[in-house]
Amino acid sequence: MKIMRVTALGLLTALVSLSGRAELPASTATPFASGDIFVAATLMDDPDDDHAGTGRLLQYDADLNLKGALYVEGTRHKIGGLTFDSDGSLWGFAQLTPAIFQFTPDARQVPYRKWSDRAFSSVVFAPDGTLYFGEHLAGTSDRAGGSLTTTFRKLPGRDVIGDGWIFQYDRNGNELAHFETDYHPMPPFLAITSMVLADGGKRMIYISENGNRVMQFDLANNRQLPDLKVTDPAEGIPMLLVMVERPDGRLLISTNLGFVVLDQDTGTVLEKHALGGMGWAALAPGIDNEHVIVGNFFSGDVVKYSTVKREIVARNSIGQKNSLSGVAQFPGNPGRASAR
Repeated sequence: MKIMRVTALGLLTALVSLSGRAELPASTATPFASGDIFVAATLMDDPDDDHAGTGRLLQYDADLNLKGALYVEGTRHKIGGLTFDSDGSLWGFAQLTPAIFQFTPDARQVPYRKWSDRAFSSVVFAPDGTLYFGEHLAGTSDRAGGSLTTTFRKLPGRDVIGDGWIFQYDRNGNELAHFETDYHPMPPFLAITSMVLADGGKRMIYISENGNRVMQFDLANNRQLPDLKVTDPAEGIPMLLVMVERPDGRLLISTNLGFVVLDQDTGTVLEKHALGGMGWAALAPGIDNEHVIVGNFFSGDVVKYSTVKREIVARNSIGQKNSLSGVAQFPGNPGRASAR
């Protein structure tokens, strides 16, 4: 078993130009290679907001050896929701800014553009070339509450932070449709936080972070479907945090203690994997059907896990706590389908 721990790049202080605008540090990432692992590792450098900071992605090779860093233009808050499209471009979100960003496989950021005032945090790519975004927030409260110091922006002209719906866009940024989906409000403000497109683009499977429902919506007929699965802490699944699709079509869902494998047609839990401790929130499928990349929000650890050996085969750390909010592995072969 290969276990590694390399301190990331450390906290870098942004330079300030004559205009007073904070300048991002220079990115050190290299063009993406097949198997490279990307980790959302925001620099939590705002003392007044526990969800704000400098957007940063760390680039590792397939064995979690650190290669470099990408700094993200256009974001001011914690980033996550990492995923690759069929062209090999890396997408991500700073849902509280709100912002959507993209990096091409040559490690260059696509010129930033604003898609919406809504707090999107996940995207799936339909067979017809359109994109579906999940709305991260819903409700009327602009404060997270508890010990959290961050606040939420309300939609222009409305007294809500969001509706918790799914939105369809074309590649030019034009909204085509929206779907008034159900969601599991956890705490009272999280709505649609992870999505997987099924049945050739006709059905959306999704979850609300911290909830216990795997929900589904019939896009073709614009109607809510019965929940695919409702979990219970008694079965060793304390909560649902992030959901992604494995290359074989099965669903991977992080649970705080590790992750489970779920059949996307029946809702049957096929496998359970515990990783030790709590905080295992971010996850991504490996580019094969064996490995899973999992990140720990609390500790900053990121691991490569073999579902065959049922053990961690590589490990690293981003070097800070309460930051790691997304992982993705570069498939290296543009054209890979994203919907079954």
